[in-house]
Amino acid sequence: MKRDKLILAFVMLVLLGACSTHRRVDGWYQVADYPDNCIIGEPLATVNDFETMEIARDSFVISGETVRHIYIYGRVKPDKRRFWADATERMIGKRLGFVYNDSLITAPQINARIESGSFQINSTDSTLLKAIYNSIINEK
Repeated sequence: MKRDKLILAFVMLVLLGACSTHRRVDGWYQVADYPDNCIIGEPLATVNDFETMEIARDSFVISGETVRHIYIYGRVKPDKRRFWADATERMIGKRLGFVYNDSLITAPQINARIESGSFQINSTDSTLLKAIYNSIINEK
């Protein structure tokens, strides 16, 4: 009887562990093409590694129409820049994605080593970008 209770307690513990929700830390991760948008490993930089962030605005003309676009421009802290540069160099031709609240917001392809530690977070949803910006700024 005591052994049955011990086994039952162990099974319940395993089930509770299996059902726990794992949340990714907000930040930049390598993203695989297959399966679609699969996040790989640990973050290259988390929001705690961000030195600066600002909302930037841009406008350009497409087929005679002016398109306005906002994005978040940022930079990782000086002590993370060498790691960022080395990691982005290894990722040339691969995708680097910004994950926020367990959602992939943007995942551009890396085309060159990024020595400056700079990044951009883009989305067609300007309300989402403003919410992300405000949330991260308020955490700091």
